[in-house]
Amino acid sequence: MKSSNKIFSTADVVESVFYKSFNQCDFDKMRKVWADDEVVCVHPGSAAIVGYAAVLRSWQHILSNAQLPDIQVSVIKRTISETLAVHLVEEHIETGKQNAVVLATNVYQKYDSGWLMVEHHGSVIHSQTEPHTLQ
Repeated sequence: MKSSNKIFSTADVVESVFYKSFNQCDFDKMRKVWADDEVVCVHPGSAAIVGYAAVLRSWQHILSNAQLPDIQVSVIKRTISETLAVHLVEEHIETGKQNAVVLATNVYQKYDSGWLMVEHHGSVIHSQTEPHTLQ
């Protein structure tokens, strides 16, 4: 990886900065959480956005055109290995215009000196229900 971005000590720290940047519509902070290699982002209702430059353009567009949201995040499940962490979260997003509940999967990769985000996939859910378990 050729990243010049700050590398974070844990996946949880990356996630904290990711949501702080989203809450504050702070593109500079958002840019710093992403690895600059083959990253992928799927915003609710959109196709997959692949590559560092394209993902950052999408976030710049979203954050520059948004009212400051209030985003509350609940972690549903964390899976972690030595080099990969996957978090399934529920995002409660409130703005002056609308409210939404989004299920998101955030994927973090550990590089030689720390962790960065490599994938984010968000899907709006229509009703808030308890997570289903397979029997």
